[in-house]
Amino acid sequence: MTVPVAYWADQVKAQIARRYGQLADADGFRAGASTRARDAGYPAAGLAALPSPVAARYSGCGYALEDIDLTGVRIAVDLGCGAGLDALLLSQRMVPDGTVLALDLAPEMLVRLREAAADGGGVPIRAVAGDIERLPLKDGIADLVLANASINLTVDKQAAFAEIARILRPGGRLVARDLVHDGALPTDLALDPAAWNTSLGGVVSEDELHGAARAAGLVDIRISHHRPFPPVTAVRLEAAKPC
Repeated sequence: MTVPVAYWADQVKAQIARRYGQLADADGFRAGASTRARDAGYPAAGLAALPSPVAARYSGCGYALEDIDLTGVRIAVDLGCGAGLDALLLSQRMVPDGTVLALDLAPEMLVRLREAAADGGGVPIRAVAGDIERLPLKDGIADLVLANASINLTVDKQAAFAEIARILRPGGRLVARDLVHDGALPTDLALDPAAWNTSLGGVVSEDELHGAARAAGLVDIRISHHRPFPPVTAVRLEAAKPC
């Protein structure tokens, strides 16, 4: 029996929202998250300056902002913001009149984000509930889009990148930490909606990730910072919207 694509997508997204909502509600994040964040390249001083629970709720796949120049970034969008680690670090580095829009599929995660933002300092962070494949944001609003271990959770990569391109202003940039695989995923992972909850079901190859960004009209696409993230690989993808 063939499962309709729309039903499959709805099923996957419902499971992702439920899993991350339950994590946020129960504060059930994996032990040792702060250590993993430091090992992933997050600056110790930056982590120490945040409210203590924030790094303990880290669930990304690397430090996206390493060597990223935020000059001129007044509106940044953090897609799949989770409990707010990257959004807070962004807010502390942006110009005083800047704003961070932090979006997540699970409203419960946004509760954790608001808790962190209340004590985190920096420019204002606005929580937004939404789906990366159908962003509730205006065209050309963002100077920078950040995504950390969230594009891999999308069902339709081309739709996700098209939405990212739509909300970027001309010359705006995407910086994403994401996961790629070198060969085909095992069939049991590829066909199991629950596998998306572990960030594996939606992982694509590096060529596919690059191709989806290119198909959305993004340019200057670079994939770098390869790091083992067993059983896949963590990378950083940078791209820009043409001026």
